[in-house]
Amino acid sequence: MQTPVGAIGLEGLMNRANIYFTSGYRFSGSIDADALKASFLAIVGAMRKFEYRLHFEAQDRFDWRHADSHRRHFSVVDCDDIDRGFAELCRDSLSLAADNAHCPMALTVLRQRGGNEFIIAQTCEHTYLDARSAEYLFNHLIGHYNAQMRGDEARQHDIVEAVRRVRTITGEKMLEILGLDDETHNQNLAALGRYAVADDGGHAIPLRDVPGCLENYRKQRFAPISRFFALGDLLSHCRQRYPEVTQNSVICAALAKGFYDLNRQTKQLQERQTISFKMLSDLLAPELRESYGGNYIAFVPVSVDGQLPVEEIARQIHERVREFKTGKIDVSLFRAVEDATREGLVGTADDALSFVVTNWNNYTFLNQPDYLHGCTSLRHHSGVNIDPRDTLGAVLVNRPILVINLSSPNEVCLSLFPSLRAEAENEAVVEYIGKVFGQ
Repeated sequence: MQTPVGAIGLEGLMNRANIYFTSGYRFSGSIDADALKASFLAIVGAMRKFEYRLHFEAQDRFDWRHADSHRRHFSVVDCDDIDRGFAELCRDSLSLAADNAHCPMALTVLRQRGGNEFIIAQTCEHTYLDARSAEYLFNHLIGHYNAQMRGDEARQHDIVEAVRRVRTITGEKMLEILGLDDETHNQNLAALGRYAVADDGGHAIPLRDVPGCLENYRKQRFAPISRFFALGDLLSHCRQRYPEVTQNSVICAALAKGFYDLNRQTKQLQERQTISFKMLSDLLAPELRESYGGNYIAFVPVSVDGQLPVEEIARQIHERVREFKTGKIDVSLFRAVEDATREGLVGTADDALSFVVTNWNNYTFLNQPDYLHGCTSLRHHSGVNIDPRDTLGAVLVNRPILVINLSSPNEVCLSLFPSLRAEAENEAVVEYIGKVFGQ
């Protein structure tokens, strides 16, 4: 059956992992909830992909079919503590799909009772959108709201039409656009086969143990964990030695160093350790995000020498990112996942990687003081929840998965997917990472 939604193997996998991610934008000021609801309904109504549902038989057999109904969930909640309200929203986000409801994207306004602060929380089902696509929709939603407040009907119309043009094309068609030739791809695969990785700390759940962990997880439901850390001192420290390192490289260095310290202190591992993780890479340039909405991302292995100072680790990560961007290693991995999905090979071998790191920095929010009409931007929150549908879905989230985003120019928000094995493991990870940021 042909639909306007092209098949991406990664989205079939996301459907099995059943991930709902929430991005919370915090402001002070006054919000017109009725106008915001009107903008939300206009945006979700224009996103044609939301009219379809994915029907899954196996990782190599799924298709998109028109949905009978589409839940457009918008709510306003008055809270005694909006931080607690946001945590509860992330914990309960899976309820959006209760009774097989179809809700690709929801919007919740959390208002501080007796104050002027509020959070606009965007919750998305990962099957439909990666973080970049969700950011694109949210920015247009806010643009539409701002235009309403100015009485600019032409701008509202243009924004709705821009969203209506967004489409999801197949993984194969996207690879044609990204321009990866067979020779480069084969060279990349060979290099990936030689790339040294390790998980000496045993942070990944072995495949043989995943079914039992999933069964226990369904009984207890761990809540997502989210913490904020000051970034300025660590960033300055690293850039004194290596001015070129990016904020992302420094943050990821803190994560890697935290895992190293955790291994040393609680697992009594040797001083020399390779710390390996998978880092998200966005495959699309901003102009392509204007046209294509979906999961166009790849996860690239990164290994560092954990015993080195954090600034040296940041340099190693920075160089690795340049390497995989320049050589299109990330594009090769996207293609490899698509190939493996078609062949039913995903989740059939253990990966020696301790954690996964993804990010969703919204630079439009961070860089525009007047982002929301009549309000002041304060902070960017994040939280993720999971309810794997089966063992394959659980295999995709079988190790610590960390989400990082700049909450404000000198603050980073770190949130973790719930652990399938033990909530205490995530608590320990956050504790040791926090010590690195506090150095």
